[in-house]
Amino acid sequence: MRIVHLSDIHIGKSANHKSFAAIVDWLISKKNTHRSKVVVITGDIVDDGVLWQYKEAKKQVEKLRTNDFAVLCCPGNHDYGPAGIIEDNDCIGYFKKYISGDIDYPHCEIIDGHAFVLLDSMYEEMKETEMWGAQGKLGKDQLRNLDKLLDDLEDDSADTKVIIALHHHPFYYDYFLKLRDDELFKQVITIEEDGTSRANCLLFGHKHVEKRFNKPPSNSKEKKYGIDVIFASGATTERDNKGKMVIPVINLDTNKIVRHKVS
Repeated sequence: MRIVHLSDIHIGKSANHKSFAAIVDWLISKKNTHRSKVVVITGDIVDDGVLWQYKEAKKQVEKLRTNDFAVLCCPGNHDYGPAGIIEDNDCIGYFKKYISGDIDYPHCEIIDGHAFVLLDSMYEEMKETEMWGAQGKLGKDQLRNLDKLLDDLEDDSADTKVIIALHHHPFYYDYFLKLRDDELFKQVITIEEDGTSRANCLLFGHKHVEKRFNKPPSNSKEKKYGIDVIFASGATTERDNKGKMVIPVINLDTNKIVRHKVS
């Protein structure tokens, strides 16, 4: 299976709504090129919580879905509040109404024998403070439920590949941007006695810097988590010095990532 990983689209900033529309059109018109039918968006699909941004996001997401893509979205700090630093319950409602649907996290969808697990890394953060520095926190309740979900998936089929997606970067330790309970999260997904992970693929964004962790034959510190693919998407709508956007496509059978350039 091949999946597309997008993140930090920030509709409402500059002309990002047009850039996202161009990406959607490319995905639809180039199915034979990328050969993917699952699109994972790891948060910050909107920029500052204005209603039209959620409606525009919905239009593009529905366009993908009507063209036979499964689109899986988890929330980021900008999705839940103006400027990404102020909580706003209206914004949470907009995200659920127009983008994610009224789901609880962790949320799991099985697609072609692959378990896609979406997390809300703003879940606990929203409970603790009215302002934050763009940090996130999963919280013990969500982590406890994630632990049980992973156990259930393993009991159902040890062959099921598990893809976990969240917004906040669990390997980035800047105080104002970090996932506060990153260590607890990593303990939950690497609880196996032999040191292997209960996740095959871990996807996130937030930092706006693309990076693949633990790419073989790497001996990086992330190797200890036993995850085949750990990938941070850049901000999808940001363009390089040649005016191109990057669309990463992850092959879950070979663990290879192909980066397509889109105008």
